[in-house]
Amino acid sequence: MPVTITTNIPKIKLKVDGAWKKTLVPLAEQALTDCNYYVRQDTGALRSSSLSASIPREGLLIWNTPYAKRVYYTGSPSKEVNPNASLMWCEKAHAERGRDWQALAQKIFNSKLEG
Repeated sequence: MPVTITTNIPKIKLKVDGAWKKTLVPLAEQALTDCNYYVRQDTGALRSSSLSASIPREGLLIWNTPYAKRVYYTGSPSKEVNPNASLMWCEKAHAERGRDWQALAQKIFNSKLEG
């Protein structure tokens, strides 16, 4: 008895794309929170700029101050306001929490794909 399997690739693609779009916002928001845990803070302007400039629905994390790029890579972050402050704060967050981000993405994606 022959078996015929029909695969609707466009429908599968739409479902996967939709699940990813629903995964991206909470994943980006978590990554932003984790990165800001290590962000340099003096006045709080750098951290605050990320909350208003980032675009989670597009997966974009943005620190929007004139000095953001310079202090990301250079200098010696003061630990007075934020004792966790680090150069390259997103790299630090990724090293510490990257596996958590992967697990979160997989969990959300699977729930959206099934739902």
